[in-house]
Amino acid sequence: MSVATIVSQSTPSGFSAIGIIRLSGDKATNIAASLSNKKSALKHKKATVRPVFIKKRLVDEAIFTAFLSPHSYTGEDIVEISCHGNLHICEAVITEAIRLGARIAEPGEYTKRAFLNGKLNLLQAESVSLLINARSIEAVKQQTKNLNGGITEKIMQIKEDLLTVLSFLEYELDVSEDMFLGKESVKLIKTNLKKCLKSTTSMTETFNRGSALSNGVKVAFVGKPNVGKSTLVNKILGVEKSITSNVPGTTRDLVSTETSLGGIPVTFVDTAGIHSPKNQIEKEGIKRSFEEIKTADLIVSLFCPESEVVDINVFNDQIYVYNKRDIRPYLGKRENVFSVSATKGTGVEDLVEHLEKRIGGSKTNAAESLLTTIRQKEAMLEVSSSLSRAIDLFINDSQAIELPAQEIKSAITNIDLFTGKTTTNDILDRVFSTFCVGK
Repeated sequence: MSVATIVSQSTPSGFSAIGIIRLSGDKATNIAASLSNKKSALKHKKATVRPVFIKKRLVDEAIFTAFLSPHSYTGEDIVEISCHGNLHICEAVITEAIRLGARIAEPGEYTKRAFLNGKLNLLQAESVSLLINARSIEAVKQQTKNLNGGITEKIMQIKEDLLTVLSFLEYELDVSEDMFLGKESVKLIKTNLKKCLKSTTSMTETFNRGSALSNGVKVAFVGKPNVGKSTLVNKILGVEKSITSNVPGTTRDLVSTETSLGGIPVTFVDTAGIHSPKNQIEKEGIKRSFEEIKTADLIVSLFCPESEVVDINVFNDQIYVYNKRDIRPYLGKRENVFSVSATKGTGVEDLVEHLEKRIGGSKTNAAESLLTTIRQKEAMLEVSSSLSRAIDLFINDSQAIELPAQEIKSAITNIDLFTGKTTTNDILDRVFSTFCVGK
């Protein structure tokens, strides 16, 4: 069956040293030959310098590199054309490739083809997109680990264990005259199922850190004017990102800064002081502050000897920080309050260590493979639910076989959905729609 040939620019559009145009599909090598006006075949993994013609007019000299089926990223014939990174040259090459029979690639279509052709499973495909958009070196390491099969190995071992249990049950169903299992058989099966459940539960618990690594965490610093929000943010960052002064209301707008805590990408948002606004500028600044507070993953609520805690009715995760302890120690009755001096740095190190723990930072085992998408978490929860129901069905020492067997089959089905061995078009559309064009 003929496979449509797709084309796109794999490097950012604009002006640069090199622009890479990627072709994939049955006509990839023929289109490349027409572009270069060369009949000699391209060889696998060999780069050759060739002219580039647009309607018989020489426009550039480029490097043509072929990756031939099935030994390519997509499993199809791929040709990469490395042109000079001029916007107009790249656009002209793509336009000519379309005239010669290609079509523009959809977002993520190269990786989708790699998945459909068995070059990647769905977990690995998701890791490709997350690797491209990784915001910290730790996130890069994690997605590289998943791309190389970190999660896949764990879940496939669980599947193998379940298949062993299921084969025993089905043997009993097909061969044994007794429709009930004996005491020892029940005990052995329950032990194996509990082991599998422990593994799936443990994997699900990695999602918070995995999601934080992939998507980052937003931390909003809130409080009344002049409680030291900007000073504390600057002290944690080690740089002067926010303007500070003794004048209340110095920060009238949001100041956002990206950093990393314990390997987790973090956006610190220094908000305007919460108070009764005196003018339209202050009113707008406070309005924006509340908008950020609503979307924050963690709120650091500051107060000091001169200003009490601002009562913010939100459901977000929140910690309280008493600032200016060098002026007056905290003597209040509020529990779990961090006491610091932002100007002198006293207590700030302990606060940072706590922030790392709250967002899932450095204390987590770095060697661990993590779930990183909602789809992965939902599928794994379904596996765990099926296993829990199967275990619960073994109430008595002697137990009927059919119902537990059905639940184990359901768990295996959800594992296949997890890895993408079986999937649906809507899931594929959801996964690959997040990709950039050219990957």
